[in-house]
Amino acid sequence: MRVWPSLLLSLAAAASAVLAADCQPDAEVAARALNALRAQAQRCGDRLWPAAPALRWQAVLGESSRRYAAELATLDRLDHVSASGATLRTRLREAGYAMRVSGENLAGGPEALDEALAQWLASAGHCENLMAADFEDFGLACVASGGRLQRYWVLQMAAPMRPRSSPDQSP
Repeated sequence: MRVWPSLLLSLAAAASAVLAADCQPDAEVAARALNALRAQAQRCGDRLWPAAPALRWQAVLGESSRRYAAELATLDRLDHVSASGATLRTRLREAGYAMRVSGENLAGGPEALDEALAQWLASAGHCENLMAADFEDFGLACVASGGRLQRYWVLQMAAPMRPRSSPDQSP
């Protein structure tokens, strides 16, 4: 039986889409899980971090996270600097998010959001990012691939730049 290459490519693309959809949590589900974690004090390494304010889903950060997770999955690696040399600040600026402060957690392997969150909580630096009170917005993505880690998670958290107030210039 002869199988056409285009059919094989279509099947591979469909399988990748199913895998990617499998690990990507809904934005509302992600917000509930992340904010439940932030609502309680957490021990991050030797330090106890107090409860932090809730984060809100930010579509620009969600899309930036998705694009970066797709790059990591394609390259089969975890690194905070992209293949082009872009840092998180650069990626967020390019996405159109003017940030005052930002942070990023990466994970490879977890099958579900609760597993990724547990992995981040077990790492002092990632845990501190999760509990940083300065962050206001977040975006989260998971992309599945056939690479060695199978699933690539990107959590981007940030707070927007505040407009500068000008002194009253009335007479």
